[in-house]
This record gives sequence, C-alpha cells and structure tokens, in this order.
Amino acid sequence: KGADGLIAVAAGAGGHAGTLSPFALIQEIREWFDGPVLLSGSIAHGRSVLAAQAAGADLAYIGSAFIATEEANADQGYKQMIVDSTASDIVYSNLFTGVHGNYLRGSIEAAGLDPNDLAHSDPSAMSFRGGTAKTKAWRDIWGSGQGIGTVRSVQPTAQLVDRLVSEYAAAKSYLLAL
Repeated sequence: KGADGLIAVAAGAGGHAGTLSPFALIQEIREWFDGPVLLSGSIAHGRSVLAAQAAGADLAYIGSAFIATEEANADQGYKQMIVDSTASDIVYSNLFTGVHGNYLRGSIEAAGLDPNDLAHSDPSAMSFRGGTAKTKAWRDIWGSGQGIGTVRSVQPTAQLVDRLVSEYAAAKSYLLAL
C-alpha cells in the first residue's frame, strides 16, 4: 500500500499486541514485502535481537525494556513493576481499549480488578482513551511485553544498550562456533 517500512507487532509485544508467532508473522510478511521490517514482541535481550534478524526482520523493535530506564518518562511504580515481573505476569485482554493488548497483572490488581476474571470488550466500542474515568489504560493499567524477565533493574539507557550489544555479540559468537 505504499509503506516504506513495517513494524510487525507479534505475540508477546507490550500494549496492543498481535497473536501470531514472530516467526510466522515475519515469514508471511516477507512473502509480499521486501522493504525494511522491524519485529516487535518479547524482545528484551541481545539473543532476541539476533533471532529477529535470523527470522527475516531487519531490525528489532524493543519497547518494554526501555520503560525501565532512568530517562523514560514513566511512573516509577511502572518501572519497578517491570523489573519485578516476568512473562507470567502479563495479562492479554481487550477490556481496556477494545483492542487486545498485554498488560502488567500488578497494575490491573492495583486498579481493583481481578486479572483472572476480566470482562471482554465489544471491539466496535474501541476507545483509545483507554477505559473509564476511574481506571485508564496507560495511566493506571500498564502495558508490557512478555520479554521483561530479563529486565533486572531500572538503569540508564546507555547501560541497557550496552547490555543488549554485549548479549547480541555473545549470541552471534555462540552461533558462529557451532
């Protein structure tokens, strides 16, 4: 349709997320698109960046890990919840905006809701305002990807980037040694 590039949002991505495996998604996109593709979904480690490239993406799109950086303009509680959480703390729901997304279980509980018993929203009532006046997605219900298990602390962005570069290099060296 004339796009110069695409961001492929796969299963496991934070916030509004897809349902397809990143491998299936990239494979199908590459059948009809040869421009730049960024892959999003559970990417928070250098190995995952390399895996995205091996699967056919040009770049990896990392979101949730960067929320837990000192420079991010996010609530400190949000940052700490990412550090304290793992993939099993992610809840997939369409309640908050009408579009399915991945959210931190702790933020849903803090809003007084049961993450194991969330209502389903009517997709025709989609609202990116993000919920009721009492609870709003993004303000109270925090999005996050499933890759957060590798986020161990709130740190400067430069330190996170250095970690990703080091992990990427180690993963590439490992594969080359096979």
